[in-house]
Formats: sequence, C-alpha cells, structure tokens
Amino acid sequence: MSAGFKYNIEPEPSIEERYDVSTGVRRRGPYKLDTTNLVAGTYLPSFTPIAADLVKKTAQVAIRVEVYEKFTTGTNTTMKIKKDSLAYVGMHIGDGSHGAKINAIDKSDKAFDKLTLAADFGATLQVGTVLFEATAVAGTTPKVVANSALYERKLIENDIVLVALLMRAFEIEPTKLAMPFHAKDKEKLPHFQFNE
Repeated sequence: MSAGFKYNIEPEPSIEERYDVSTGVRRRGPYKLDTTNLVAGTYLPSFTPIAADLVKKTAQVAIRVEVYEKFTTGTNTTMKIKKDSLAYVGMHIGDGSHGAKINAIDKSDKAFDKLTLAADFGATLQVGTVLFEATAVAGTTPKVVANSALYERKLIENDIVLVALLMRAFEIEPTKLAMPFHAKDKEKLPHFQFNE
C-alpha cells in the first residue's frame, strides 16, 4: 500500500479577482459564525455578505438571492433564482415593498434553482434583482444587513465556526461575486467600492 494522503477537496472556482486584494483590510480577531440554516459540509464562498456584531464578535450570513429569469406577478408562485444561493424552505424573501415565503426549492436544473412560493410575490421582478432574507412574509425589512464580507472560503461544520471578515475593499466586481449584495447592504458598507 502506498504512503501519503489523498485529498478529496474541490478547489474554489476562481477565474479573476473579485476585488482589488491590495485594498482589502480585515477586521481584528476571528468572529463566531451563526450556522443556523446553513448546511454542514458545504462551503461558504469568499466575499459572502456578513452581518457582524463588532462588540460580541459574532457573525451571521446575510442571505441574498438573485432573480435568474423575469418573474411576472399575478398568480405566479414559481420563481427562478441563480444557483448556489443559501435560500432554505420556510425563509421569507423580500425586496423592501413585497415578499413571500419559500415553500419548496428544486435544485435539479443545472442552470438555476426553482423556488415554490406560498403565495404570489406581489411584484414583477427583472433578471438580476437581488432579494433579501426578510423578517416577515411582507418582505419589508431584512433579517440582517451586511456590514462586512467573508475574507476566505469557509467550511460549515457541526461545531464552532470561526471566520475572518473584511471591513474594506475597492474595485469590487459584482458579476464575479458568488453571493450578491442588496442595496440595503451597500448603504452600510461605506468602505466597499462596487464597480457599477
């Protein structure tokens, strides 16, 4: 039997830098990540939006979904979103004025994930619209608002997960981000410059 180690770890796909790394400034110390509704054994990609409590040194993922195909309101309860979101069954999504509850998620298609909503969202949504995890079905208030970004790719475990966070970054390319930021996040990120 040959000696050595065999690693069965998929590297994070990365073609180009998501931001100018020379401008990145990290927050002091590790933060304890709240892993509620995150799947153990999966990875959070770098530059995931994070809501950090700077006093308690805790962090929570600001879950966002991006619309893959135009959603037309009416009696429509099926919404297509971009792959690899952190959406989960029972989550409320919103845009600040309208919202809905997610009843089911179909991840069988290679191009997109399909959400089955409890009721019609209440508004027509264009491709690329970013929706946030809302506190209630009305979708008016985000559950959390990001004030940081995840510094590096992180494995979610059934244990304490400590993460490093970015407090500043320039030349951010929104189209290269694995997880989108909502406009309400960008208001709380004065030291982040998005190329838009």
